Amino acid sequence: MKVTRTLQANVPGALGPICQAIGYLRADIWRRYGALGTVGKSASDIRKAISARDIYAGLGVDGTIRNETTKDVVNDILTYKAAAKLKVRQAIAAKTADPAERARLYTLLKADRWMDEPFLHRQMRKHFRHGVSHTANQFIVRSDKQASAVIDGQLVITIRVAPKYGDHIRLVTTSNGKNVDLTGSNLRVCVKDGFTEIHYAVDKEAGRPHGVQALGIDKGYTEAFTDSDGAAHGQAFGDVLTAYSDTGAKTGQLRNQLHALEKKHRKRGNQAKADRILTNNLGRKKLEARRVRTKQRLRTIAYQSAHSIVDKAALVVSEDLTSPIAQKQQWKRYNRRMSSWAKGVLAEALDSVCEQRDAEHVLVNGSYTSQMDSTTGLLEGTRRGDKFYRVTGDVLQADHNAALNVLARLADPEIKRYMPHRDVRRVLLSRSPAQLSVKGLELQAAMPINQVRINPNFIPEQLCSEF
Repeated sequence: MKVTRTLQANVPGALGPICQAIGYLRADIWRRYGALGTVGKSASDIRKAISARDIYAGLGVDGTIRNETTKDVVNDILTYKAAAKLKVRQAIAAKTADPAERARLYTLLKADRWMDEPFLHRQMRKHFRHGVSHTANQFIVRSDKQASAVIDGQLVITIRVAPKYGDHIRLVTTSNGKNVDLTGSNLRVCVKDGFTEIHYAVDKEAGRPHGVQALGIDKGYTEAFTDSDGAAHGQAFGDVLTAYSDTGAKTGQLRNQLHALEKKHRKRGNQAKADRILTNNLGRKKLEARRVRTKQRLRTIAYQSAHSIVDKAALVVSEDLTSPIAQKQQWKRYNRRMSSWAKGVLAEALDSVCEQRDAEHVLVNGSYTSQMDSTTGLLEGTRRGDKFYRVTGDVLQADHNAALNVLARLADPEIKRYMPHRDVRRVLLSRSPAQLSVKGLELQAAMPINQVRINPNFIPEQLCSEF
């Protein structure tokens, strides 16, 4: 398993011009190939087209750095397109239930002929919008163009540059070189905040053995995960996220007041006062440092929680939450807090830990897993907060109930991963022993009467003879 490690080093003066030139290269490749420019082309085709035109030869940057960074950018674009195609596959599944039509659309999409089909073209325009790059602080160094040695107790990395582009670049790291092997590794050199980050990939050994159970997992907010055994993992997750989000909101309100004050002074002609407020009070260094610290804490909690799950499980079943849950209204503070949670750190932790420890991670359709009764498997009962009230009056822990439903969803042959939530609802209601149906339209007994939509033109069959 490949993982990324990071070293820190000084910032030689030669890095600035390289980053600036490569920043232009990144932006220009995204401009040329960020959308329709990739249709029907592989990564090799795009790189050959760029090399044949030799449009970046005048940048004054070593050729290997140009070529490796070009490869990196092209791979980023095609990864973005692959993610968009996954969204389009979900749209195809929602559009039609005909297996032949689905197969035809999937084939066109896979063959990159989506421009021939209006529906696919619309969906790709929606999900594969033209990308833009503003990154101008990093570049890639090929493995044979770097060398490392320990000098005076510190690891020194030398980037070999062609003589016509300048001298070799020496990066003095803060590491002593112990357990650092850069042989055969490409380097990503990033300049930020007065220091240089050097990213390199290493092979990580297999982790400790996994467990033997099959566990369903409900991803949460108060705690990172709750498993189908009822155990909560990462109980500090919600506290850290809430504290960060609320502190950020308060800071934002105060910054808005300072920003208004700065504009007022500038409007009155007091430029010096406005400039001092802008320079000393409206910077982003502390905000960025707070964000990085919180992200690291959340990542640590998520990975520790994932490891505690895999300690018990050989098979982990979790909800596929790649698509947002559509709701009419959501309270403002909840949206602000969940926007940070939705970055995918929980899914990333489960994927990474399961891969490292050779456990299986399966995603299932997450629709209505929190609204179902895990005891009966029916869409009945009510969830309020962390409690689930069954129709019998019994009370279950809501997250535990959802985790049991997620585990059961793995063996459900009727509910597929990408099935739209309306179809999932229809399947669940069809299993009810006392379902209500009028002309094939299912009605929920728990639905408030003011939410039932009635067609004013509908006339019951038994009354048709009277007109």
